[in-house]
Amino acid sequence: MNQLNNPIRIALIFSLAFGLLTSLGCKPATAPDVSIDTTLETPESPATSASTVTSDLQQPETRAFSTDEVVIRGDLSSVDWQSLVGKKVAIEGDLVIVDTYDLVRRGQINVARQRLYVPTSRVDPNDADPSANSFEGGSNVAKVTEAQKFNDTAIITLDDGPATQNIFPPLLFPNLGTTDATVRLGSVLHGVSGKMVQAGSKLLLVADQPLRWTAARRPQRPDVGEADVTVASFNVLNYFTTLDNGNNNARGADSAAELKRQEVKLVSAMVALDADVIGLMEIENNLDAEKLLVAALNKAIGKEAFQGCGLPDDFRDAPGGRDAIRVGIIYRSDRASPNGDVAIIRDDAFHIARTPISQSFRPNDGGEPFTVIVNHFKSKGGASDAEPDNKNKGDGQGAFNAGRRSQSLAICDYIDSLKSDGTEPRVLVIGDLNAYQQEDPIDVLRANGLVDLQARFEQSSETGNEKTPYSYVYYGQSGILDHAFATEALANNVSGVATWHINADEPRSLDYNQEYNPAELFHADPYRSSDHDPVLIGIRH
Repeated sequence: MNQLNNPIRIALIFSLAFGLLTSLGCKPATAPDVSIDTTLETPESPATSASTVTSDLQQPETRAFSTDEVVIRGDLSSVDWQSLVGKKVAIEGDLVIVDTYDLVRRGQINVARQRLYVPTSRVDPNDADPSANSFEGGSNVAKVTEAQKFNDTAIITLDDGPATQNIFPPLLFPNLGTTDATVRLGSVLHGVSGKMVQAGSKLLLVADQPLRWTAARRPQRPDVGEADVTVASFNVLNYFTTLDNGNNNARGADSAAELKRQEVKLVSAMVALDADVIGLMEIENNLDAEKLLVAALNKAIGKEAFQGCGLPDDFRDAPGGRDAIRVGIIYRSDRASPNGDVAIIRDDAFHIARTPISQSFRPNDGGEPFTVIVNHFKSKGGASDAEPDNKNKGDGQGAFNAGRRSQSLAICDYIDSLKSDGTEPRVLVIGDLNAYQQEDPIDVLRANGLVDLQARFEQSSETGNEKTPYSYVYYGQSGILDHAFATEALANNVSGVATWHINADEPRSLDYNQEYNPAELFHADPYRSSDHDPVLIGIRH
């Protein structure tokens, strides 16, 4: 999902003008003269946070510097930042980095007291009880709005000071690109101080440097238990063989060099992921892109093991079959074999999305066959010409929620059609559903008997504390867009599910794009190979 041109991002930028956000800096050495002591309040369901504005900022206003130092403790959402413009401010206690979108471009990061989640990751717009599965009604929208308001004021933007853009290494993190390979979301600042300024409509804390921080570590490939076969879902961020010239509807690399950079990162990630079957989203709607990726993977592992499932002959005639991007399936032929031909789900619900692909596999070392359905539902933006049912209803689910709900129902109908003599099929449903955990399309799948594998395996920890899974970060808000569901017949054989956080927490300046991305930050490794994290599922025989 390209944040630069995403209409939801533009809408959120507009909303930020009303909910002024701000940032962080370093712990002061002297005792404060003025203290604002707030109490940290976490709403029933955390929510969506607004992140960095992408339009050019005016140079911060010059104001008389106050001799008083204002110290802030506790909840950031209670602070009147506007009243602090021109003053020295110190924020005591730890702050979590929640957004690095403009770290390299504009020398800014966003921080909060804790990681923030999209409201509908935890709050159901229809049900007060998040375990309920109503998929229409809207009786709990007020709680979604409440959570969103909390997040909108829970962030502060930390700025490096100069109006100059593209300073590298960034002043806030001068070791980035040398001793610091990255600045991941979830990294912790240990107090911060600086001067509050106003730049246009935005409030910033120009931070004293150096910052005191503890880096969040990069995770290794996750454990999915004693699996006999593994399946992955991977949104590959517009992997196009057609180079983007600005006029040809291509969405990926705009030079051969960028395509090669994109390819080596994706290959590095997929080889390290070590999955037997991989469902792909956002691959160019042709066969060339799939073939190029397969060839690169085989070259990397030194043998002709990867193969692509290709497309049925009538794919482009199906609803959604003429979109610029498509879904696909590749697999390790030395570990699993197709059981029948690749199929599509032909339903009018997908005329605004991408046609789902279905393929059955049989593990080469034995075990029952299983079917993988790969999906990429309609996104939440671009609804200016949408029918009334698909307009943004203001319930936290974005535009085209009705369309995504219909797409979930179509998946359920297709699975019902696979039943033979009343026997439940062994089906895995994966992909970018463009819906968070408590939204209607996800409730549809649960209400129709599919098992939410991430809720089963990722939502509880060994300590018994409930966690909120995420695979994507948008405007400083984490949430799961990339899902894994199974029929009960297959769910009982799932050994584990895990989201590998190699992308969403990494700065965009590490990706394949060469515009504004310093050469020192590019490495042929899995990190920021996409903007979505891959999901790995283990299955026992």
